[in-house]
Amino acid sequence: MAKSKKPKPEPKSPSPATSSPEIAESEESKSQAETLIAKSSPPPKEDFESYYLKRVTAEFADDIDRLRNAPDFNEKSVPVLIEALKGGSKGFSEEEKQTLMKER
Repeated sequence: MAKSKKPKPEPKSPSPATSSPEIAESEESKSQAETLIAKSSPPPKEDFESYYLKRVTAEFADDIDRLRNAPDFNEKSVPVLIEALKGGSKGFSEEEKQTLMKER
């Protein structure tokens, strides 16, 4: 018996609003891979400056709030305040930083 040849459907050009199944599968596989990596990888270690900023802003939340509500506080004050807070983390030796990070 002779096989009848079915005409191949013409490829549709994907519109920007729709994605092809290959792209969808690729994105799904990528998403699954990212999820597996995230689950198997230990959480990223927090650096000392971030740890210090969290602690100092929690400890001095009321003072920082008073600064924010001061009449002369404006948008230009925010970067100055942030840099001042970050500057405090530079006063620790490497040994002190390591000790504090181990204690968390």
